[in-house]
Amino acid sequence: MTRSRLAPAGTTWTASSAVSAARLALDVTAVQWPISVFIARHPWPALEDLPFAAAMRKLQALGGAHLYPSMRLLRDALHRGEIDPNRLRHRMDQYLEDDVPAHLRGAFASVQEALTHEAGDPSDASPEAMALAAKAAAAPDLPDEALHFPLPSDGERARVDALSIRYLKLFLDRGQAAWSMPLRREGLFRAARALAGRDPSLSRAEKRRLGELPDASDEVLAFGLERFDVSPRFAADYFRVHYLRLPGFVGALRFLGREQGLEDRWMLDYLAMRIMIEWALAGDAGRTFLPHPDLAGLATSAARLLEAARGPASVDLLLLAHRYRVADRYAVWLDAWEETHEARVVRRGLALSRENTVPKAQFLFCIDVRSEPLRRHLEAEGPYETFGCAGFFNLPVWTRSLDSSYAHPSCPAIVRPVAEVCEEAVDEAGLARSRRLMGAWRTLAQSFKKVKQSGAASLALPELSGPWLALDAVARTVPPLRAFAARVARATLPQAETRLALDRREGPAGVPLGLSSEEMAKFAADLIRSIGLTHFAPFVVVCGHEARVENNAHRAALDCGACGGRSGRTNARALAAVLNRADVRRRLAAEHGIFIPGSTRFLAAVHVTTTDEIEWLDVPPLVGEARVQFEALSAAVRRAGEKAASERAQALPGAKRARPTLEVRRRASDWAEVRPEWGLARNRAFWIGRLALDSGPVAGEAFLHSYDWRLDPDIRGLKSIVAGPVTVAQWINLQYYASTVAPHAHGAGSKPTQTATSGIGVMQGNASDLLPGLPWQSVASDDAHLYHRPIRLLVIIEAPRRMVERLLREDEGFRRKVENGWLRLLIFDPERGAWARGEAVIRTSARG
Repeated sequence: MTRSRLAPAGTTWTASSAVSAARLALDVTAVQWPISVFIARHPWPALEDLPFAAAMRKLQALGGAHLYPSMRLLRDALHRGEIDPNRLRHRMDQYLEDDVPAHLRGAFASVQEALTHEAGDPSDASPEAMALAAKAAAAPDLPDEALHFPLPSDGERARVDALSIRYLKLFLDRGQAAWSMPLRREGLFRAARALAGRDPSLSRAEKRRLGELPDASDEVLAFGLERFDVSPRFAADYFRVHYLRLPGFVGALRFLGREQGLEDRWMLDYLAMRIMIEWALAGDAGRTFLPHPDLAGLATSAARLLEAARGPASVDLLLLAHRYRVADRYAVWLDAWEETHEARVVRRGLALSRENTVPKAQFLFCIDVRSEPLRRHLEAEGPYETFGCAGFFNLPVWTRSLDSSYAHPSCPAIVRPVAEVCEEAVDEAGLARSRRLMGAWRTLAQSFKKVKQSGAASLALPELSGPWLALDAVARTVPPLRAFAARVARATLPQAETRLALDRREGPAGVPLGLSSEEMAKFAADLIRSIGLTHFAPFVVVCGHEARVENNAHRAALDCGACGGRSGRTNARALAAVLNRADVRRRLAAEHGIFIPGSTRFLAAVHVTTTDEIEWLDVPPLVGEARVQFEALSAAVRRAGEKAASERAQALPGAKRARPTLEVRRRASDWAEVRPEWGLARNRAFWIGRLALDSGPVAGEAFLHSYDWRLDPDIRGLKSIVAGPVTVAQWINLQYYASTVAPHAHGAGSKPTQTATSGIGVMQGNASDLLPGLPWQSVASDDAHLYHRPIRLLVIIEAPRRMVERLLREDEGFRRKVENGWLRLLIFDPERGAWARGEAVIRTSARG
């Protein structure tokens, strides 16, 4: 690329000023957890100070990825009735009023309809359109959407990315590779520079230019900005382009660097490595890698404008039309889609839960959208009451399973654990037998891996292992053999009976083990109050959830996000055990005013979302009438699960609907199944309040958090729900949104062609980014039909308006999300029986 008029030469950069620009550029990045836990991630958390539409414009210009639903999808939603044409018209008028300067409204109104509905291939630009585009390109201070932010030419860009990926895979490896990266302990930049000097894909001249670079990464950043003539206006954007080229690897670097206290250094090393590669490939060509006017895009917009305009078109009108055509018209469509959804919720109405029945049992479920169908069918089975809360059950702990060396943070990523809860064996003899068998299996697996990685021994491995692996493949493929193999595995590898060590005791320095009775009572009391649990049935079931699938790299995406991307069974067991303790019940009564009858028993269970079965985990000894009641409860649970499975099977592509219960079990155990379940697809709302689940407007599409405003006069509980569960749900929603609208940049490609990489994520083949989002099969029914609806989260709060106004005044972060359009807010005031939109409440409060 030749020198741009937007890049004045001669700017002198220091290491400190370059580092400052690099740190500003981090706002387009997000932390990415390893795939073994797959924490839902907000792709753009640092951009919430900007309006959503402005952030999307900037990201699209810098990264080149389209970040709205496609026009084909939007038209399809309009055809299906999911977008009300009147609301689309209203949003167009509102855009004209709010976003178009007064002196251009008349001219823009004459072309807005055509630009809004534009589809098909771009028109050929006439000489008049080309002349108008060239005139616009010469205008000073062009907005981002009128600029093209390139790295090197296409061929050089591909080489920069390929070499970056090669070095990043080695640097981030967590024990998957047979050989570790040389000089890895010295950091990414130094290690990559050493490898680049011996890389056969680089020419001698390219390797020679490596010697021209400084030794420190911060100095390399200044070197690159100065040699490529980057002006201060575009310094942060230059680094942002580099980050957006490989957002998955950048997110993994942030996570692993944060674990080691090296996040800042690794981010600078990443940029220094990219500049090193750029310089090696094109440093002597006198090039500058800076934005230049997007003449092709402006010409297309000029052609569209001239086709629809009723009068002469100015440069200002063209720049406005170009912004609308490439970004803002999609925002208008998206707003109309979401407003149609809001109107449907209001029109259907929301019936509040019934309070005049005495339940035989109560269930505490995770707010996960997959819990709603099972909860609905359970409540229909009899006098059963269900509640929704975050599935870690307010226990901010690390959990360690029996014989594991790793303590997993079993709480949301935004919550810091305070103690570790471990499993311990009930039967020491059984534990010893289990350990011997598991040790033998682990030894065999490790030996197989070592032989596979050995140069000579690996040549004989196919002949030795082939017959056994073939038998294993047949056993895993043929359903009867698969069931038989599972029974053999359970018989030969029995699980030792365990209990949880809950009491506080001494542990390694800095790692508290167990909880004090005071902590147990406080955590339990906060949870009970937050969901409005004021009376207790004879049985209270604490039900976590987990997914059971085979051969699925993204299985953690189907587990409990509130439990850190793992099963919620341990947290369920822990809370049930805590609330069955006499000392905790005494503290709840004396210190928190919560009285639990002595006849109430807390049971632990887990909801298997792939099959809609509930597995009982910890059930205290029951005799007489209590045993009879539990058997009746178990039967109701089975019936509800079968109905939920039948309902869910209807939405699974290719599912055999004649015997849905068997079908969902087959899909869960089939190692070739790409859609064992839909996970959290179609999530679109978060309900906070008392809701009768048979009211219907949020069936299978909402996170349901129980809440009773009458028990929360100081709104402490509401603040906690918004700060925790709502934030996590928003991350989930935006991850599904990004994976749907930009699967190539923010998704995870197709499951059959994924490659597990470095023990931390997946790639497509061996030369893609570390894919940060969800597989295509998690959001689409097939290549042509989406299952997930990419709209932003709608938060619905059932509480008097005055309480929500106070929430918005005191919670600046939540108010900013609503004001800037990162989520939407609806308020149902039960005192007035009236609805209000969050934006309107904020505007009214501001005027007041």
